[in-house]
Amino acid sequence: MVADVRGKGLAIFTGCSHAGVVNVCRHAQELFPGTPLYALVGGLHLVYPNEDLIDETIAELKKFNFRLIIPGHCTGWRAVHGFASAFGGETVDPLAVGTQQFL
Repeated sequence: MVADVRGKGLAIFTGCSHAGVVNVCRHAQELFPGTPLYALVGGLHLVYPNEDLIDETIAELKKFNFRLIIPGHCTGWRAVHGFASAFGGETVDPLAVGTQQFL
């Protein structure tokens, strides 16, 4: 699901990103050309057996210039730590029960 957050850009909400989160982001850009991507929220499907895709996924997601990444359940702790290291704690805020984040 994609939502246009007024004054910020597109927020992409994923389930498990089985199609690949980079593919999902590219598709959102195709559907809404010229609108910046603002937030990525949800499962990024980088747990075993996809842990070998973490570094490549991080490198590709950097190209989208997300202001906020909220990785969820199937992202995996290795990927969450990789995202926090690559994007910084101001951009990455892991999703968990009770988390409050205002887009």
